[in-house]
Amino acid sequence: MFAHISFRSARALAFCILASTAIACDDDDPIEPDDEPEVAAVRLTVGTSTVTVSTTASPTLDVATGTNNVTAEWLRSGGAVETLVTDAEFELRIAQASGTGTLAFTPTSARAGTLTVTGLNAGQTIAATVSLFHKQEQHSDFGPLNFTVRRP
Repeated sequence: MFAHISFRSARALAFCILASTAIACDDDDPIEPDDEPEVAAVRLTVGTSTVTVSTTASPTLDVATGTNNVTAEWLRSGGAVETLVTDAEFELRIAQASGTGTLAFTPTSARAGTLTVTGLNAGQTIAATVSLFHKQEQHSDFGPLNFTVRRP
C-alpha cells in the first residue's frame, strides 16, 4: 500500500537530497580542476631550428653543441596554443633516451628552458623525449613523446 511520512521527515529527506547533490557537484575541488589542458602537440624551438612533436610525428631537431635556449608552444588539436598550460602548474621536460653524446635539460618554465648538448660530431644524433609535466599531480599530462636531436 502507500507509505505515509510526516512533513518533518519529508523536509529532512529533501534537505539530505539537496545536500548530497551539492557535495557531488562541488566545482571547487582543488584536486580535479575543471579546466584541463588539451595538448595534442608541442612546437619546440632551439636556436633557429623548430619542430612539432606529436603522437604522429617524431621529428629531428638540429641543435648546436653547448647550451641552447629552448621554447615550447603547447598546441591543441586544431593548432591553436593551449592557454591552460601555466608556469604555476606545469613544467616542460626533455630527457635523453639514448645516443652517443649527452643531452641535459634544465626547465625554467612551462614553456622554456636550456638544453645542453655535448659529445656529438657533425651528423650524430641523440634520441630524446619531451613531455608536459603536471607538478601538483606529479605525472605527465602529455608525453613523453620521441624526437631526435642532431648536430648539424
